[in-house]
Amino acid sequence: MNWRGKKKSDLTLSSDVLHGLFENGKSALSSQFIRWKLWKRWNEFVGPTISKNSEPVGYYKGTLHVWVKNSSWLQQMTFMTDHVKNTINKKLDETYVKEVKWTLYRKEVPEDARFQEELKASIEAIESSVKKEL
Repeated sequence: MNWRGKKKSDLTLSSDVLHGLFENGKSALSSQFIRWKLWKRWNEFVGPTISKNSEPVGYYKGTLHVWVKNSSWLQQMTFMTDHVKNTINKKLDETYVKEVKWTLYRKEVPEDARFQEELKASIEAIESSVKKEL
């Protein structure tokens, strides 16, 4: 038993709590966690050949923006769009990607100021709730 009268087996690790919050939540922070996971595991999601010649560079409202190495790969990947989208969604166990846009230019990815504000607000809310619990 610990100082609160609970057995250690009844306790949940903070990493498990955060993981559950990020993966199952509907906040902007949750969306960023899924996005990070996609970037981190890109090779696993699309395979070594595609990952060597492409890189996810943006995500906005269900549209995944992927940079490709050259115009030959751009043409090849347009034929693989549905396969890539379905594979990613299957590995994430949800419909995260609704559309894939292939690009040769990394700067074509749209930015959303409102999204950044929502993310900041979510982080501040989590910080304040953690401070209250302490």
